[in-house]
Amino acid sequence: MRKSISLPLAVFSLLVVVAILTVTSFDMAITSSAQNANSSTTTNKNSNQNDSRSIQSGAGPGTQQDFSKNTWELPDDADKTKNPVATSPESIEKGKTLYLERTKGNCIFCHGETGAGNEANFPRLRRKPADLTNKERMAKMTDGELFWKITKGINGIMPAGERRMNEEERWHVVNYIRTLPKDKE
Repeated sequence: MRKSISLPLAVFSLLVVVAILTVTSFDMAITSSAQNANSSTTTNKNSNQNDSRSIQSGAGPGTQQDFSKNTWELPDDADKTKNPVATSPESIEKGKTLYLERTKGNCIFCHGETGAGNEANFPRLRRKPADLTNKERMAKMTDGELFWKITKGINGIMPAGERRMNEEERWHVVNYIRTLPKDKE
């Protein structure tokens, strides 16, 4: 009689241990993705800092990559790049369509329809996206800087727009994004 009780008890104990390990792993993954939720910095290549896009690998297999230190890597002259596409209602409308289009810009997924962020997707993102409605922040960026950010993205954070949109399309998105900043209420 004793042998018949010990086998189910051993199986039950093993299941409890597996459940605890699974829950612990899941909790660690959520904690890691929530770190540095709103950090975003820009560095030019001429700075004497280490390459901020390199990722330190973890101690072993199954370790989640830390994307929190990934930042913009822009050419030295990115801010001087002039927008060759004139701002017009047609350009802004094209930019909006590209911004919203899933197979093109798909900016809406992270930045939301208004540019203030798509809160429904925040749990799935590695970092909180930039608020494109922040008038003060957006005024500090040139069209060239926005273009390069859209073009190259950030490794592991924001996909490179050059993979889905041609150069002219990316400039239309810049023109649309310029319409998003609002005065603080």
